[in-house]
Amino acid sequence: MANNPSLLPPNATRLEHALAAATARITAIPTPLTDLWRPEAIPAAILPWLAWSLSVDRWRPSWSEAQRRAATAAAIPNAKIRGSRAAAEAVIADYDPRITLTEWWEAGGSGVPYTFFVTLPLDGLFDTIATASFAAELYRDLVRVKPARAHFTLRQKAMAKATLPMAAVARAWRMDRAMAAMTGPDPADDLNITTEYGEPLEGADGAAWEYI
Repeated sequence: MANNPSLLPPNATRLEHALAAATARITAIPTPLTDLWRPEAIPAAILPWLAWSLSVDRWRPSWSEAQRRAATAAAIPNAKIRGSRAAAEAVIADYDPRITLTEWWEAGGSGVPYTFFVTLPLDGLFDTIATASFAAELYRDLVRVKPARAHFTLRQKAMAKATLPMAAVARAWRMDRAMAAMTGPDPADDLNITTEYGEPLEGADGAAWEYI
């Protein structure tokens, strides 16, 4: 028995010894199963599967590997605060720190209970990224994490020092509405920017675009 490292009996067949030897080689292959649940250690090729298993809601093809790992690592902490103002502010911070959130009871709020404003600045620097697709993504991500009873309005604020012409102001919302501020809204515009459920952003639920 001392010369036989396997647990097979002395009368084991050659086939049984061959199978035991093959199994021994397989078990010698490292299997770091714990790394498959660690966002910082899992191979990048299968990181999306870990993110999916942790219910990561936001996942962008344009993200770097570091951003994807950070989003996966934050999945559980984010789930703990979902449905709160903190969760909405965390989403806003990921988009741009210049975007602000104002609840109904704060200065500049609507005064209507359980509503809030999400304000995008119009300062000449932010305008190039404040496109319709940007707004739609921000809206979808906020809907996922905001308090269920709360309704919000996306709006864009023209800063006092902005020196943009009126046509540029309209382009911040939709590239094909450059003259909207002067000619009036097109009746079809409401259908061009929609929620993830196909509903217009300018719907009756308070999720609307406005200038202030």
